Amino acid sequence: MTKKIILSLLSALLLALPWATGLSFTLLFAFVPLFVLQSQKPRRFGWWVALTFVVWIVATTWWVGKATLVASIAIPIVGLFFSWLPFMIYHYVWKRAPKALAYTVFVAGWIAFEALYMYNEISFPWLTLGYGFAPTHWLVQWYSVTGSFGGSLWILVANILCFYVWQKMRTPARYRALIPAALWILLPIAVSYIMYYNYEPERNPVNVAVIQPNIDPYGEKFDSMSPEQQFDIIMSFLRQAPENSDYIVAPETSIENNIWIDNMMQNGMIVTLADSMHTLYPRATLVIGATTFRLLPESEPSGRATYESQGMRYEIYNSALYIDSDPNDEPKVGVYHKSKLVIGAETIPYPRIFRLLEKFSLDLGGISGNFGTHDQRYVFGNPSGIVSGTAICYESVYGEFYAEYIKNGAQIMFIITNDGWWGDTPGHRNHLDYAKLRAIETRRPIARSANTGISALIDSRGDVIGSLGWDRRGIISGTLDISDDLSVYVRWGDVVARISILVYVLSLLYFVALTYRRRQPGGNS
Repeated sequence: MTKKIILSLLSALLLALPWATGLSFTLLFAFVPLFVLQSQKPRRFGWWVALTFVVWIVATTWWVGKATLVASIAIPIVGLFFSWLPFMIYHYVWKRAPKALAYTVFVAGWIAFEALYMYNEISFPWLTLGYGFAPTHWLVQWYSVTGSFGGSLWILVANILCFYVWQKMRTPARYRALIPAALWILLPIAVSYIMYYNYEPERNPVNVAVIQPNIDPYGEKFDSMSPEQQFDIIMSFLRQAPENSDYIVAPETSIENNIWIDNMMQNGMIVTLADSMHTLYPRATLVIGATTFRLLPESEPSGRATYESQGMRYEIYNSALYIDSDPNDEPKVGVYHKSKLVIGAETIPYPRIFRLLEKFSLDLGGISGNFGTHDQRYVFGNPSGIVSGTAICYESVYGEFYAEYIKNGAQIMFIITNDGWWGDTPGHRNHLDYAKLRAIETRRPIARSANTGISALIDSRGDVIGSLGWDRRGIISGTLDISDDLSVYVRWGDVVARISILVYVLSLLYFVALTYRRRQPGGNS
């Protein structure tokens, strides 16, 4: 019993360390203790697998409980389904089929379930294995080709090869076993180092200033501090931006002041921002988060994000506003609505099933329930001809989704977020690290504005070239080099996941056929 507990918890520890401490290398052999336990064919093996994955998930996502108790319960339950099930399917095949087939099912199945967890309505891809190398982004520059699912593939195969080394450790074949494991692990690292030190972005500088207002979302933002007081903080830092700024970026939901999309220029705060930009930064664009509303015409049917009040039907959005200040034209306001919404706070998944959960939702923007979305990733050009896109908070966790901005022409990316809900925990640091992966995958620089930190300027190699830490109020500025080139990942997206799904289905079909054939008279038993 003690040995089973130790092996299960050791795998959990090795899986958790990258997210908890940034020690990414442990992922390359994190499953080995589970494989060792499996090789001993213990009774109730599924319970030990469940222990491993529950501890891993809780140890790395406990911080969501600071925002909502429901999420701290739901995430381990749902996450267990998307990790335990593919592992136990692999285990079933492992007991009944050639090991080569079983390991194919393990690798392809795990990635297939990661993709399923990423792209269905109940989605929390925070623990995608390939994301574990975000703290050590210089080791995975080849994500610009494969994306983060390529990292998952690397990790899973490395675990199989390391387990094979463990099996052969006391035999003369141990050195032969070491060679493929060493090559599989070291070659991608060598390629990454070469790519990292030889990659040169285009020298096309853009000057960006990032505001971090540091307004506590619990005690101030939606409680004691009025929208006008918060606006005054934004304005004070807006006036401190360098005169040569091409972009000034402020965080998610910076403005909470009854902003109706069809009457933008009748809102006093929008007019003040536009006038200030016109006076102070006549060739710049302000990118700022806001909660916005749209009145639905009578001819438009109600949807899942429709609200009714005082005889009006309307939708609510978590939006990014682009306020241009071309001196030769009237101020223009572009709008993009957040489309990857936070479950429970901004959307109720499968509403017919989970409508009862709405009363437990957390207010992450002044209003909770179902928000409206955009059907594509809109990008906007500024007066200087630069094209940019803005990912709002949770959207930066989704690789292929994020790459759509670049496909649509974005030369530089902004991420606006409010990570203060999680407190000073690994959550907000993980979120920053994921931005590094998005920079590598798309080869686009990022200006990240976080309400409470960490705001940062990130180049297209994933390096943070300037930042403002947690719980600090201020503004940072710098130069980022924009690009028009499309990386392989931007062109092809999550092809590793798609191939894995295909291989998984074919492998399971082959296993079924193999099992059926063995049961026929004259078949091999």
